[in-house]
Amino acid sequence: MNIAIKLGLGVALLSAFACSKQRPAESAMAEPAVSEGASATDSIAEARCARESRCDNVGADKAFSSMEDCITRIREDWREELSTRECPGGINETQLNECLAAVRAEECSSPFDTLERVAACTAGQICVN
Repeated sequence: MNIAIKLGLGVALLSAFACSKQRPAESAMAEPAVSEGASATDSIAEARCARESRCDNVGADKAFSSMEDCITRIREDWREELSTRECPGGINETQLNECLAAVRAEECSSPFDTLERVAACTAGQICVN
């Protein structure tokens, strides 16, 4: 293959790839994404249970018998709190991400009896007003 064909093929591929992506200026100016409460509840349960596993709270004779047990129980605890009735405007993804980061950073020495203990994780913070 000669260099002109290779160069033309490369430019075509780059152009196709670039056109398929959103421009940064458009996404930077957009409002924070809104998602469903169910997926927010799942994300919180997964982050919380990863923290519980890291803190050795999952397993026989532990707070949670398995990861499945942990996810089921945490999801159930938060399902109503982040429901469409409680969050009719949906979930603010930016605030949800702050909550998830706070959950992941929570020290094992800190009691984590309720998610409300993490200021970034209250329904008032996560729900779109």
